[in-house]
Amino acid sequence: MQSVTQAESRGSTLRDADRDGPDAQVGEPQEHSAALEQEIRKLQLMAEYRAAFLARLAHELRTPLTSILGFSEILLGQEELSEAQRGFCERIQNSAQQLQSSLNQLSDLSRLEAGQSELHREEFSLAHLLRESCEGLARLAQKQNAELRWQTAEDLPMIVSDRLKLGQVLYNFLAYAITRSPGAQVVVTAEKDGHGFLLKIEDEGEAPADSTAFVEFDSSNRRAGSSELGLAIARQNIDLLGATLSFQIRQPRGLQVSIHLPPVPADATRP
Repeated sequence: MQSVTQAESRGSTLRDADRDGPDAQVGEPQEHSAALEQEIRKLQLMAEYRAAFLARLAHELRTPLTSILGFSEILLGQEELSEAQRGFCERIQNSAQQLQSSLNQLSDLSRLEAGQSELHREEFSLAHLLRESCEGLARLAQKQNAELRWQTAEDLPMIVSDRLKLGQVLYNFLAYAITRSPGAQVVVTAEKDGHGFLLKIEDEGEAPADSTAFVEFDSSNRRAGSSELGLAIARQNIDLLGATLSFQIRQPRGLQVSIHLPPVPADATRP
């Protein structure tokens, strides 16, 4: 009798499992999927709020910063300034320029993270872009007592890409190289590389403490400085351009950053 009772009990348990099991197995993944979709929507909404806040912040601060830069430039043009007064004006101007650069970088990064950045392709000369980038950083190089040079082949063909984004990439990596190479030399070159182009930025600074600085960046890091933020923007722009990034420690000292560019961004051929 005991074996019959146990068998009936097991049979009842199996029938209950057969009755409840399929519904539970189907309902549980659906609940997880709904919860996941809800979390994704929350994250997307937070990203939109963050991008809107940063854009608003940059807009509100850019106007007074423009005034500060304009008036400091006027003051520096006055010949009757004493050496101390000129020094104060230069500090004001340098601080305003650094803040303006950080605001622009924050605005760019927020657009990139929100997926609001688009490619604007045009044909242009890499040689001209290298020269303009180096000329734009001449003051920083002078401040660091660094020698900044660019080299390109005479027969370097035109490239089709986003000139503004590629210019930002060059500017940020060159600025980083100059900042870490006081009293040394920084050289940027452009050459044909198979079906694409190769940009190299070589400096003579100390080897970076973190070799993953160019590959990964945590935008939530509150200690991140202007250089790290600039590298983050450059890294995301490189992805948008369909380019690849690599770096190599130079001996006895220095760093070489290589950017491999396609002749045309990958999505340029899409209908």
